[in-house]
Amino acid sequence: MDRRHFLVGAAGVIGVGAAGAIAAETEQIPLTRPRPAVYLVPGYRSDLAHYRGRPASESPELRRQFPAGYEGPATLITRIDEADGSARRALMPIQAHAITVRSGGGLAVWNSMQGKTLLTFDPTSLELGSVSGFAGEEIVGGGHAVFTPDGRQVILTERKQRDAYSGRPADHYGQITIRDPETLQTLEVFSTHGMSPHDLALFADGKHVAIANYGSFVANGGWRPLVQEPCLTILELASGRLVEKLRPPDTTAELRHLAASRFDRLAAVLVRRGALEEEEALLTDRSEVYEADASSFDEGVYLPGPLIRFDATVRPVMATLASPRDELLARQAQSMVYDAEADEVIVTFTSSHAVGVFDGARGQVKRMIRTDGLGLRYPRGVALHPDGIHYAVSGSWRDLFLFRRGTHEVDAGRRIHAVLFEHSHLSIS
Repeated sequence: MDRRHFLVGAAGVIGVGAAGAIAAETEQIPLTRPRPAVYLVPGYRSDLAHYRGRPASESPELRRQFPAGYEGPATLITRIDEADGSARRALMPIQAHAITVRSGGGLAVWNSMQGKTLLTFDPTSLELGSVSGFAGEEIVGGGHAVFTPDGRQVILTERKQRDAYSGRPADHYGQITIRDPETLQTLEVFSTHGMSPHDLALFADGKHVAIANYGSFVANGGWRPLVQEPCLTILELASGRLVEKLRPPDTTAELRHLAASRFDRLAAVLVRRGALEEEEALLTDRSEVYEADASSFDEGVYLPGPLIRFDATVRPVMATLASPRDELLARQAQSMVYDAEADEVIVTFTSSHAVGVFDGARGQVKRMIRTDGLGLRYPRGVALHPDGIHYAVSGSWRDLFLFRRGTHEVDAGRRIHAVLFEHSHLSIS
């Protein structure tokens, strides 16, 4: 395979072709070309994007798809086509998080994060489709969604937003809704049996869905989560029946993201928020000069948190915590993906500029990759590439690298250099 065929240049996002096939004297030898991907990246900081000399968020052209009278938050989307290196951008009327693309393309669903809207759009043209809200004044988006295997339904996490903690976790349990992906009409509503549901994954059997529940409450204007009941719940999709409620051994941190394929392949990450004084105590022995953590935007900072691996096929359920030898490499776990072929869980640790590779069967740390040494800072998104060979990792503010699955070698010839305007997750199709 000639990996230079999709080299992407640095000044913008510009595709550069390599040499053609090598011609023999009597025959043409075909090249095996990797399947190009399309990347979709939300840009949280659209206020820092400019267009025609003005802030992009004020552009009538970029806001042309907004519903009449809409004055809510907007998120910039960047679409990068690996086939020709082209980049396209649009503003969407949503306080957004992770984009979910239906298998085969044609439709993307975008769930808001603590916002009041969700929407669909065409992942090729970026044309807006349906726009919907949530049922009930206190319901907001949970940030993530997943399609059913046949693509006929989409499952979304939704949260309860309240002004104060009631003292009872059950009063704050969120829900999943099963919706028609074309119209966003709600078909079913099931409790997640957990506070502040966020990430979710459909099992390989297509019958069960696993949900990561923060288990926390944050007061209006506050930053420190009141952690009450972090858990991973598993529901039977047909009925909404609670099959398992798995609590981590460490219940002082939020359970935010997961990678789940079956009952003995359940991995989740614990995310811990702390005060500036706690970070100072943690780093007091570090003598080198380093920059302040740019991913901390308020009075709180991200402290180290482990990966937890559950095996729900045994009784009692086995729960194993795993952290790298240098625990500072495990700050702000962000995106996760399960590579079934290698039986590995791949996690980005944003504040640590690191990617962690964990054994799928045992949960142990196999490798920690310092991405800042490679030129990729604040890694956020991670997704398996459709070529079946690589996985992609995107930097929070800019750039996207490909790594080879199994060996985790960076493919230097297929880097993409583009400004992404800060995000959490990467979608790829």
